[in-house]
Amino acid sequence: MEGDKYLQEFLVETSMFNSIVLGHLLPSSWWVTLPHFLQTWLRNYIAGTLLYFISGFLWCFYIYYLKRNVYVPKDTIPSNRAMLLQIYVAMKAMPWYTLLPTVSEYMIENGWTKCFSSISEIGWFAYIIYFLIYLVIVEFGIYWMHRELHDIKPLYKYLHATHHIYNKQNTLSPFAGKFYNALKFLYPNLTSSCNISCHFPSGSLPVYKCYQTWHNRDNEGMPSLANYCHFTLLQVKKKKKGLAFHPIDGILQAVPHVIALFLVPTHFRSHVALLFIEAIWTANIHDCIHANLWPVMGAGYHTIHHTTYKHNYGHYTIWMDWMLGTLRDPEDDSCQRAQKVR
Repeated sequence: MEGDKYLQEFLVETSMFNSIVLGHLLPSSWWVTLPHFLQTWLRNYIAGTLLYFISGFLWCFYIYYLKRNVYVPKDTIPSNRAMLLQIYVAMKAMPWYTLLPTVSEYMIENGWTKCFSSISEIGWFAYIIYFLIYLVIVEFGIYWMHRELHDIKPLYKYLHATHHIYNKQNTLSPFAGKFYNALKFLYPNLTSSCNISCHFPSGSLPVYKCYQTWHNRDNEGMPSLANYCHFTLLQVKKKKKGLAFHPIDGILQAVPHVIALFLVPTHFRSHVALLFIEAIWTANIHDCIHANLWPVMGAGYHTIHHTTYKHNYGHYTIWMDWMLGTLRDPEDDSCQRAQKVR
C-alpha cells in the first residue's frame, strides 16, 4: 500500500507536466478525456516539436545570421532547401521519437524502475554520485550502440547508412540531428538501387551514386550536395512494410537512457530533462562549430565521424573513443589536411 502511494507521486508529477504543456497550448476538450498514456505522449510530442524548432531556429539565426562568416564561412552554410527537407522529414518522424520518453514514464509510474521522486529522499551527495553513474551508463551504451550500427552490416545498411548521406559541412545543420534516421523510415527503399534521383547538369543518378560522384570529385569550389540534389519523391514506390522501419536508429541510440533506469537510482525529473536535452545536444553536434572544450564530444569531433565513418562514436564525451582507440581529434585532423595542402 505504501509502495502504491509512492508511485502515485510519479503519476501526480506527470499529470502536472501534462497540465502545464497541454493546458496552455490546447483547448481542454482536446485532451482531458484522453487516457493518461496518450496525454503524456501528446505532451512529449508538442514539447519535443517546440524544442526542435526553437533550438534549431535560434541556433541557425545565431551562427548563420548574427555571426555570419564568424563560425561558419558563407560558402559552407547549408542551403534552405536542405534545411527545409530536414525539417519536413523530422516532423514526419517526431510522433515516433516521442514514444520513447512516453514509454519510460509509463514504466516509472508502474514501479518497474529504480527512479526516485525527490532529491531530498537520498541527499545531494548521493544524487550527484547516482547521476554520474547514470551518465557513464548512457555514454557506454550510446557508444556501443552507435558503433554496432556501423560495424554490423545489416544495421548499417538498413538503419544507419542514411545518416551519412550528407557528410560535408555545407550539408549539415542544427536541424539535421533527427533528419537522417527519419529519411530512412519515410523512404525505406533508399538503397544502392534506389530510384530517388539526384539531377546533375550532366544527367540523373540514383541518390547513392549521385552522392558517391559528388564525394569523389574535387570539392574545392563545388556547391553543396543539397544544391545539386533534387529528390523526386514521387518516384519512390513505398511498400506498406516500410512503416515498420520507423527511425529505429534514433530510438536505439536513446535506449541507454531507459536501460540506466533499471540499473541505478535515478531522479525522475533529471531523466526526463536529459531526454529532451538530447534535442539541443543533437543540434549542437551537427552545427560544425568546434568549441574545443575538453573532454566534450563536440561538433568538431562529430563532423569527423561524418567523414571517416570509423571515428568518434561517443556521445557527450571523448572518453569511450579514447579508451577504445577510435578517437580522432579535430586539431590533429586539421594539421593533417594542412600538410596535404603543402
